[in-house]
Amino acid sequence: MRMRRISLTVVLLLALTGSARLHAQSNTNTVNSKNSAFDPAGFKEELKGISAVLEKNPSERQLSALRDALPGNWTIAASEGQYSISTAPLRKLLTPSKQDQALAWVEHLQQEVSAYSSPAPPADSAPREQLDKILARPEFGAARPPTQLELLRQRIVAWLQRLLMKIFGGIARYPLGAEILFWGLVVLAVAIVAALVFRFFSNRDRVAALPSEAPINSGRTWQEWIRAAREAAKRGDYREAVHSAYWAGITRLEDAGALPKDRTKTPREYLRLVTEPAPGQLASPVAHCKPLTDLTRLLERVWYANRGARPEDFTDSLHQLKALGCTLE
Repeated sequence: MRMRRISLTVVLLLALTGSARLHAQSNTNTVNSKNSAFDPAGFKEELKGISAVLEKNPSERQLSALRDALPGNWTIAASEGQYSISTAPLRKLLTPSKQDQALAWVEHLQQEVSAYSSPAPPADSAPREQLDKILARPEFGAARPPTQLELLRQRIVAWLQRLLMKIFGGIARYPLGAEILFWGLVVLAVAIVAALVFRFFSNRDRVAALPSEAPINSGRTWQEWIRAAREAAKRGDYREAVHSAYWAGITRLEDAGALPKDRTKTPREYLRLVTEPAPGQLASPVAHCKPLTDLTRLLERVWYANRGARPEDFTDSLHQLKALGCTLE
């Protein structure tokens, strides 16, 4: 009996020891499983296994076992680093009423992993080549960085904007002053516009009031033009006097061969023929350039601009005629 009891005791001790070893080994495997890391391919297989379990419509007990077997986080070791994915959303969905949502969550995660694992498509150079061709067109040739002058202009405009903001920002604190300034600027703008309109219509009326110029009598000599100028001056018509003195100078230059006998030309064309002779023509003496220039300017101011003529203007025109070689009586 004693030997049987000793044998039974030894068997029980061996059984307890083996059970403890199996329990410790099971706990170690569970911890290792929960702490193990996956590569992308292994993680895809893990998700594939979970998806296969959910597709078989597992019972509540099987769902609970699957939920308990999940780690707190999945660790995926990729070439560029490690990623951690929480299993908390999936564990909340592992219930009989939410099996479809859990399956959809796992399948969505599978798609994300597959998209990550699939190789990137080769870069297509066609769009870049097409863009280069478009930018090479002439209409895009002006596309360039701003020049130093443009940068300076931008800085000046920005400085003026800041200055105006400071001025008007300060005026905003004084409503009465701001209102006075505003209406003052309005009155000034209206006055400027009114002055421009008045000047426009006054010049228009002045031009309309100019008598139409009678055809120039090309048969007169320069002496006859001078006599006509003196007679107009005696009448007090100094505008006509300056006009006749000018044509006396033109006739004198025609007789001297410095100008062609062509009365269809304008005063500026006559002056250009004297100061800038055409190719193949002899240049006029330098002494003719300044007197004719002064006569032309005086004629334009008195005759065409209608600014009025004074006795001094007629006297000045006689001095220019003398410089052109006219003998004054």
